[in-house]
Amino acid sequence: MRYIGNKTRLVPFILDVVGDVQPDAGVACDPFAGTASVSRALKDRGWTVRSGDLLAFSYALQVAHVELDRTPRFPAALIGDAEGRAARWLSYTRLLAYLTGLPPRHGFISENYSPAGRAGARHGRMYFTPDNAGAIDAAREQIAAWSEEERLDPARSQFLIATLVEAADRVANTTGVYASFVKSWQPNAKRQLELRPLKPTSRHNGGRPSSAYLGKAEELVASVGTVDLLYLDPPYNERQYPAYYHVPEVIAAGWSTPPELRGKTGLIPDEALRSDWCRRDRCEAALRTLIDRSDARHILLSYNDEGLLEAEVIAAVFREAGDEDSYRRADVEYRRYRSDGDGPSRTYLRDRVQEQLHYVRRR
Repeated sequence: MRYIGNKTRLVPFILDVVGDVQPDAGVACDPFAGTASVSRALKDRGWTVRSGDLLAFSYALQVAHVELDRTPRFPAALIGDAEGRAARWLSYTRLLAYLTGLPPRHGFISENYSPAGRAGARHGRMYFTPDNAGAIDAAREQIAAWSEEERLDPARSQFLIATLVEAADRVANTTGVYASFVKSWQPNAKRQLELRPLKPTSRHNGGRPSSAYLGKAEELVASVGTVDLLYLDPPYNERQYPAYYHVPEVIAAGWSTPPELRGKTGLIPDEALRSDWCRRDRCEAALRTLIDRSDARHILLSYNDEGLLEAEVIAAVFREAGDEDSYRRADVEYRRYRSDGDGPSRTYLRDRVQEQLHYVRRR
């Protein structure tokens, strides 16, 4: 999934630093998991991972890639066709084919995020073509129905939701974030929605099960107890993620109680999802609170050199919280994420930015 701050390209760099501070895999907590790229990489290296995030679509991705160890089977009775009558279990790929083949429905996505709906047409919203919006509605409402009827357990439900979120993102008529939509149909948006199989990260060496969490970072770190590694990858600027990813969030959370949308882009109510890390006057206190509530042997913070917190401030907080002599910082330069090009209303200051990994060992 296209995501601001996704660490996929930086995973080798991060794993090298983790390996330096603790060569043997242990228990790691990743409370700002996002698309779970670092959590799944740690799990693949043998770590037991406790991942978390405030956003529902992130939670679905965490369940799919971190909490689950293998692709689940599904009750054949879900679709009740010939294969369903002959076997107890249904394959994941067969179920995805069924969801893809459902007749389109005019639901919440069609009404609000495509030109097919009154609200979508009134605001000129072009997040999805009418065909793809109808396909998303059909698949999401079917998953919700199975869950409400208790024919799907929560993990399988989240696995299917993650599959749908990834599929919807591939045909979204955006430049990578949902803060705005493109005013003409891009080639990817014209393609038919396709639910492609996801692959959970396998558990290695008989390690303990990993887990996913939906909620605030400070609540997760306080609840998991002692861990070997606390990996922090918080927001680093004033962009509030619910406003940039409100459409995937709606798809993941569902609309059994339809949210009241606002503005040209159909933003969702997000006060409970806003982060102090995106507020210049609160981010330092947020860092101190999180460290105070954690019980971790090693703390690693991934931060951008354009962030609200100055590197000197982070270093001071880390030295206070741990063994002062153990503090160090590793940097790597990479090409910045750009959702669009330079133009009259926006000019990027530079094409390359620096990722900083701040480390301290707790006393």
